[in-house]
Amino acid sequence: MNRDAISVQRRLDKAWNDIIHEMRRMSGHIDLRPSRQSPFRPVEAASPGSVKFDVGPIVFNVPENARARTPNLYITIEGWLSFEGPDFTNLRTKDFGTEIAYFRSRIGALQHVYGAHYDMDEARPGHPVFHMQVKPMVEFAGPVNDLFKLRAAGENAMGTILANVRTPSAQMDVFSVVTQICADHLIDKESPKEVRTAFKALRRHSTFFLGAAHRLAYLSEPQASGCYRSNHWYDAPVANI
Repeated sequence: MNRDAISVQRRLDKAWNDIIHEMRRMSGHIDLRPSRQSPFRPVEAASPGSVKFDVGPIVFNVPENARARTPNLYITIEGWLSFEGPDFTNLRTKDFGTEIAYFRSRIGALQHVYGAHYDMDEARPGHPVFHMQVKPMVEFAGPVNDLFKLRAAGENAMGTILANVRTPSAQMDVFSVVTQICADHLIDKESPKEVRTAFKALRRHSTFFLGAAHRLAYLSEPQASGCYRSNHWYDAPVANI
């Protein structure tokens, strides 16, 4: 691992540990595995002057909502995240990909209730630069069983999904996805001040790098930055929106 990758990994690990600390402040009804090792593994980058990390698998065990006491939902995350150089002092996203699968715990089974793939595409027509595709990923029950020492069968409850629907989205890298998990399952309008404070700190810890939109001209034009409707997420800008 080169010097740049070592430096970036230290920053990733610090932010990750800070975020998990705040997540545990939000709720005592969660578990995360692995809990004592970095989820980021340096790999060879596709382009020179950048660094890349594979992420996960990571599995969260959380309650289905902030009022629930029983953590009956397992969430598996895998993906990658890369940063562009040559200056890694101010981290800037090169590209990313994130896959996430949700399972409800049943007696002897893991019921797969949601799966999605997030990534970016700057070249192909009809692909929003940041997008989500919903798809079954029942095979992600494997990391749940491995990390939580279960022997539960994965059951696909999602049904048939049309694979080529790409919904424009935000940059849903692993840090963004963890923020979403906390927002969906650990906080609501009845949450006390200390939970809201921890969530605010968690969000702040995720802001240590810049998203990839900074280098895409069609996402930096005045009408895009003042609007951010999904029309701007495609490579051919539409004037006068």
